[in-house]
Amino acid sequence: MQVAHSFLAILAGFIAVIGFTGIATALLKRFAPDLMRDHAKPDPLAMAIHVGLNLAFSLLGGYVTARFAQSKPLVHALMLAIVVLLLSAISAVQMKDRQPIYYLLILTAVPPLAVLAGGILRLHQMGLHW
Repeated sequence: MQVAHSFLAILAGFIAVIGFTGIATALLKRFAPDLMRDHAKPDPLAMAIHVGLNLAFSLLGGYVTARFAQSKPLVHALMLAIVVLLLSAISAVQMKDRQPIYYLLILTAVPPLAVLAGGILRLHQMGLHW
């Protein structure tokens, strides 16, 4: 039962990251289509918004995972961070010809670190310090 609960805690954090990112992207495409053009020159404002949203939603995902973990919340957040890192790296490889390399490196490095920060935030809320 512990393994299933751990899986569900990580899944809840993953859904938070992916779900909120997808919703925000859809809203931006709907209400600010000029920022979200697919085949246009990269816009610094759009890149900053995207990095900021990824940061916020990854932080939330790490917090959610640590919140629902029965034990070792930071280990669960680390597992989610590894999944997010792998998916970010795959996405960066797929977009390598369409986006600047520094932007792709930021999008690969920031979300996993934010997931860990969300787990640490939950630890501090619990009164635990790592």
